[in-house]
Amino acid sequence: MRTRSLPSIRRTTSLTALVDVVFLLLLFFMLASSFSRFSEIDVTLGGSGAPDMPVAELANVLLTVDADRRFAVNGFAVAADTLAETLRDLGSAETQRILLRPTTRATAQDIITALETARGARAGDVVLVH
Repeated sequence: MRTRSLPSIRRTTSLTALVDVVFLLLLFFMLASSFSRFSEIDVTLGGSGAPDMPVAELANVLLTVDADRRFAVNGFAVAADTLAETLRDLGSAETQRILLRPTTRATAQDIITALETARGARAGDVVLVH
């Protein structure tokens, strides 16, 4: 006796869950990554050299950074747009070292602006001091 076998019904797999997971991963990596390149600034901290290193005879220029992009060079207030020129007028890179001292009110952006301006002036090595 021959029995009829039922045709096998093939179930289709739902890809909705897989698409949701891939979308969430894509969204996570897009939010976690950065699309812009940030420039690097080499920061030298004061007192980071070895004690037996010879000290060059360099004139120290004190650059004080306060909030709202207010700068002072050796105690005299300087406008932000003339800061590079003022640092260049004081001496060359071979004769001076710039000591960058932020106040407690200075923001990180104010400090970075001062670092970039002082490095761009090429008026000497910039050392961040506390």
